[in-house]
Amino acid sequence: MMNQFYKDHLACPVCKSSLVFGDYSYSCTACKEIYPVYKNIPVMISRDNSVFEQSSFLTDADFFFKTDHSRFRKFLKKIQPDITLNVTSTRNYHRIAKTIEGRQDLKILIIGGSVDGVGINILKQSAAGSLFIESDVSHGPNTNIIFDSHQIPFSDELFDLVIVQAVLEHVLDPQLCVHEIHRVLKDGATVYAETPFMQQVHGGKYDFQRFSHLGHRRLFRFFTEINSGVVVGPASALAWASRYFVTSFAQNKKTDMILSYFINFFVFWIKYFDLILIHRKGSIDAASGYFFWGKKKKGYILPDKELLESYRGFRF
Repeated sequence: MMNQFYKDHLACPVCKSSLVFGDYSYSCTACKEIYPVYKNIPVMISRDNSVFEQSSFLTDADFFFKTDHSRFRKFLKKIQPDITLNVTSTRNYHRIAKTIEGRQDLKILIIGGSVDGVGINILKQSAAGSLFIESDVSHGPNTNIIFDSHQIPFSDELFDLVIVQAVLEHVLDPQLCVHEIHRVLKDGATVYAETPFMQQVHGGKYDFQRFSHLGHRRLFRFFTEINSGVVVGPASALAWASRYFVTSFAQNKKTDMILSYFINFFVFWIKYFDLILIHRKGSIDAASGYFFWGKKKKGYILPDKELLESYRGFRF
């Protein structure tokens, strides 16, 4: 089913022309670009991509996420407490699931879906009869296609829902990525995004962007808003800042790794204040991250004056 879907709906990332499948690859009928298939996973990275190389994904070697094969290090990671408390995603996915309840054969695109994001299993269980396309720029347990979200390799108005959770901070041009999301969504279809605001660098050299609540809303200005707000609160932001304050003393990668590991045991408890703060109006200006849930409506553009009027905080 998945392979047939790709054959029917994949488009050239560069020129958006149709593709022809053959010899374990897809070839563009217009610009003649070739996109290989590795272990049944289409690698839709073009030769003109400024960041990624096709060859990086024609192997099982790690690229973005690192696989740790040491049992001891896996054990250490398992017992390490998380400093982030996501108190909103599960509730949001329940709400999204209700809106598609009873619908069959939905086409759902998850960008950055090589591993499950917080709460997304709720959606997967509720829409078990739907087709989930889980993309990333890394091989992983869920990945069934590789592509750069600046160049989504699908035809126009194809998907009923796009999920982009903890991804837009890792792209060079988030506006272009959101434009591509808008393009591949059907009219009336929805997008759900979560993006950090007050979090330190967590993707190394692949970490580029942060957004305030209004900045995040403007990023999705071609969508009407269903809901938006804080997904990770100010207590988690403080825990992040505390951790990175300590790791700032590191002089090399090994010291940074040691400090990063042990500091979590001293600051993780701070995040639980988010259970209270997430409901306070003041958290909108101090959050660690935000979500946006919106609907595509052809011709719609949020006016900037209306954007400013939607400000929820106290700062000015």
